[in-house]
Amino acid sequence: MMVTWQSRLHHIGGVFGALLLGTLLGLVTRLALFVTAILLLRAIAHGSPAVLDWLPWIDPVYTRATLRGLGDVQLLGIAVQGLPGQALHAMLPWLVVDPARAHFALVRVTLQPGSALLGRLAAATFAHAGVLALGVLLVTSGWRSRRGRLVVAGLAVQVQVALAILGAQPTVRELDATGLSFAANALLPWLWQRGLAVGDALSGAPQHLLAALLVALALAYAYVPAAVVVALRRRARGAAFGCASAVVLATAACAGALPVAQATAEAPRSIVVEPTLLDVQLQPALALASDRWFDELHSGPSQVEVVGSAYNYQLLVNGRPQVIRGMGLNTQYSQFMSPEERATRLDADMAAYRELGVNTVLGWDPAEFDTTLMDAAERHGIGVIPPFDLDPQADYTDPQVRQSLHEQVIAWVLRYRDHPALLMWGLGNEVLHKIVHPAWVGPQDPARERNAEAFSDWLIETADAIHEIDPQHPVTYRAAEDAFVPWVVAALQRRGGGPRPWFVWGTNCYQDYLAHILDSWPQAGMDGAVWVSEFAPGTLPIPDRPDGFAAMWRTIRSHPDWVLGGAVYAWTRHGPEGVDRNFGLTDDGVPVDGRSLDMLNALFHAEP
Repeated sequence: MMVTWQSRLHHIGGVFGALLLGTLLGLVTRLALFVTAILLLRAIAHGSPAVLDWLPWIDPVYTRATLRGLGDVQLLGIAVQGLPGQALHAMLPWLVVDPARAHFALVRVTLQPGSALLGRLAAATFAHAGVLALGVLLVTSGWRSRRGRLVVAGLAVQVQVALAILGAQPTVRELDATGLSFAANALLPWLWQRGLAVGDALSGAPQHLLAALLVALALAYAYVPAAVVVALRRRARGAAFGCASAVVLATAACAGALPVAQATAEAPRSIVVEPTLLDVQLQPALALASDRWFDELHSGPSQVEVVGSAYNYQLLVNGRPQVIRGMGLNTQYSQFMSPEERATRLDADMAAYRELGVNTVLGWDPAEFDTTLMDAAERHGIGVIPPFDLDPQADYTDPQVRQSLHEQVIAWVLRYRDHPALLMWGLGNEVLHKIVHPAWVGPQDPARERNAEAFSDWLIETADAIHEIDPQHPVTYRAAEDAFVPWVVAALQRRGGGPRPWFVWGTNCYQDYLAHILDSWPQAGMDGAVWVSEFAPGTLPIPDRPDGFAAMWRTIRSHPDWVLGGAVYAWTRHGPEGVDRNFGLTDDGVPVDGRSLDMLNALFHAEP
């Protein structure tokens, strides 16, 4: 009996030791691989031009933006669970952070707030795949040699990854935030529609089932390299796949059993926009100033000008200096509402804008920006930048096409130029981006280059024609980042006629690359003002977005001499683009990203 008891104790101790060894081995390996992955991603991001040379068929502008996001990951420290974590945090606060950041894991690498979501996921996937491959190899080796403790250690290694994924469960909104839908459309347009988001296909799934499915997919995806290794080995395949399947199923079951709130980044707030958005008490002086501005806007057609020269510009609206505090309204109201319902909805939107501190609304669909919208904006003292959509597939080298578009633009200007809410003419959006690659990509299809040159010439000629018949309102062309400035600068030089302060460049940017664009604008070659026609912290996880909005707004306001302001993308989730489901701040008036709205409210009301 004594021998049997000692034998059992020895066996239990051996199993416990194997668990401890596997746990420590998994932790050390995961930490080392995570740091290695971050360094590799930074190297890829810095070498993005070379990477783009390998992928000549894809969109270079947003691929470069994606690569920048991969490298935008900053380490914060290591979180250790429990009392040991508290002691280490007290002794080494520069290295060991609050134990609460460990979540379910014993040890976790933590990142600085504001680190790009795509980079975080890529680094985590790399680390998880390496650890799982190690765990699977330990299981197969132990199974083949009949060493059970090695199998136990391999299982413990794999459980480390399962706990890490449970502690930071993926969500549908995070998948959309990575730009997955946009990338799928860019690479596989025949398979993935431009307006389709990941959440669209999963919107009807029960939340607990969805949480379990996403965790299972994340874990199974990380197992892929290990599966390849096991498939090449002849023995112990069954044990390896059986162990991996057990880990995946058990982890998914745990995810499904957890409260759904733990698996979501931010629960929607229960605030309904009828007729106003936020419960904000404005100071009487601010409200009074807003009312005076409202009365002046109703006095007649608006008079808007950009005054100044040599990168010292100011936007004047009815004689008053103004900073554009804009909001993108990418709605489809006209398709799904009656005229009466649409008018009511637009009036509620404009009231919410005014309360939020927004003074400008812009969009992309000309059908939405009609008299009904502009009237609603006028009632609430909101300026409008109506869009004129330009087809990038058109042949701008054809004189008849150019003339037809020119006549349509002139008719559009004549229709709306006397409206009191008119702020600026929006002539096209990212058209060059869809015609040709940026010049820094190198030689391209000569036909595309000729069409890009013809479009640029048409753009300046038509902007000049707009200014002739309506000198009271500036013209803006909105573009993807700063990639296509040289095309328009060349057209301005060919056209001649001197500086055009009323022609304003709009840049669309969703990363901190915005700072580079605005800092270096005086060296871009275009003697004129710029404004940020679309901005949102596109690379950040949802909880970090409020701080991301604040950082981007600080960047916008850091150059008041040549940056006229900016516009947030976007107001509603119910737009035609898949990214609307990701960036949309409200769901038909109900805030879905209330913390970001609170931040924007504070930022906009802080403006003089």
